[in-house]
Amino acid sequence: MGRLMRVVLATFAIGPVAAQQPASPKTEFVVTAGTDTIATEEYTRSASEVQTALTIKAQAIRIDCTLALAPDGLVSRLETDVRSASAAPASAPMQRAIFEFTKDSVLLTMGEASAPAQRFAVPAGTLPFVNLSSAIVEQILLRAKMLGDETADIPLFTTAGAHVVHAKVQWAGADSAVLTIANTEMRARVSPDGRLLGAFVPSQNVRFTRVTGGGETAPAAASAPMSGRTPAAPARPDYSAPPGAPYTAEDVRVHNDKANVTLAGTLTIPTHAPGTRVPAVVMITGSGAQDRDESTPSIPGWRPFRQIADTLGRRGIAVLRLDDRGVGGSDAGPHGATSADFADDIRAALAYLRTRPDVDPGRLGLIGHSEGALIAPMIGATDPSLHAIVLIAGTSRTGREVSDEQVREAITQRMHLSGAELDSAVRANNIVRDAQVASSPWLSFWFNYDPIPAAKKLRMPVLIVQGATDTQVSPEQAKELAAAIRSGGNHEVTVRIIPETNHLLVHDPNGSFTDYAKLQSVSVNPVVLGTTADWLTAHLK
Repeated sequence: MGRLMRVVLATFAIGPVAAQQPASPKTEFVVTAGTDTIATEEYTRSASEVQTALTIKAQAIRIDCTLALAPDGLVSRLETDVRSASAAPASAPMQRAIFEFTKDSVLLTMGEASAPAQRFAVPAGTLPFVNLSSAIVEQILLRAKMLGDETADIPLFTTAGAHVVHAKVQWAGADSAVLTIANTEMRARVSPDGRLLGAFVPSQNVRFTRVTGGGETAPAAASAPMSGRTPAAPARPDYSAPPGAPYTAEDVRVHNDKANVTLAGTLTIPTHAPGTRVPAVVMITGSGAQDRDESTPSIPGWRPFRQIADTLGRRGIAVLRLDDRGVGGSDAGPHGATSADFADDIRAALAYLRTRPDVDPGRLGLIGHSEGALIAPMIGATDPSLHAIVLIAGTSRTGREVSDEQVREAITQRMHLSGAELDSAVRANNIVRDAQVASSPWLSFWFNYDPIPAAKKLRMPVLIVQGATDTQVSPEQAKELAAAIRSGGNHEVTVRIIPETNHLLVHDPNGSFTDYAKLQSVSVNPVVLGTTADWLTAHLK
């Protein structure tokens, strides 16, 4: 996935809303997928408002929200400020939005309160919603409790897309409920006054664990054990070589002088005769905050770069893979970095390899996946000494064009709309999306960047690998990339379209990115591994 290929649905945040009740102490939740922490949230609730700070690890952002509470568990106004996760609370936000809820509408104002507002029609009793917010889950439960029925249907205005979805709350006794949002089921434990004590999403193995606030943490539901204690920090991933592997794994640090950023990584070196040098490649991750294995908390167990590095190590090719800025052992670097800045990180990695006595500087290559496949040609266009480049699930179109395709796919799959209803939902999403793009240097760069000119400048052999069922980057773009490279005079271009393979490089006949949580396996398709290794062996060894 990655900074580039994530679907650009608007991602504003929401805090929760409460019923009229006394002020409460600070409440804190940790959201985990398997053993990985993907979000943390702390909030306070009073009779008139909720204030919440939601930190989303994968995006390295914090969303500070203030919700004005209305009678019957409703919300009259939501203000959101989006900042870098490391930013000071009082610093200027990267993005500000105000949502005003009336009986039949939501008025959305981006930026200052004096800016023009967009109106969205909603059912009566609509609440705001943001994914991963424990506070908003609590507000849904409070609203359902106030309605007093065994089953409650509560409309939600999602700030990720600016459209309405429905939540169904089915009570199972006074202390537990099943909450279903857009076909995703959550099992929740609640206190006698309706406060959230913990929750579990079985289909995604995601837990919401309450660590402080409002007294003793509730015991877990029988089907979803949860601890009331603060979870231990996740163990550092194992980047060592597997037992018996014909290569070693070395922790390294790469410094990018231009940005004054130091990146942590792993260099796998195949066993070789003393005095000889081995070929090497640098791997470039996709979009989002990912470690050197390209893993992401939203897809537990997915570590594609580790699998690729292992395969190449067994073929005699060294591999350098790095933690993204701000991930693992890498520095966060300056705010507002774009794909062009990340390209400088990879140039620094190549420079590091050229200093190694065990690496052949005349046999270096790049492997880029998703956003990494956008970055690799930027480097190849300015570094003709590179010996080979592999582009996996790379785009041939501007980010705006790619995003338009992704948004339509996401709304079609999630909301099952078509025709005029689909067009209306897309337009509503894009009002919010485009404001988000304008406030994000990375998104703004990607939206306007055309990858074709750089592709035309590539002079080294290029392999293009594409999943046939990829719905994040359409397979046609692989052929468009190849045509662009050839039009620049380079005919050493190989295209491989891998059947029944999605954007994650995983076997998947459907390929929809809305169904990644349902995948039976997240291992890289062996055909992808073999295709990449065979081609690089032929061109680097």
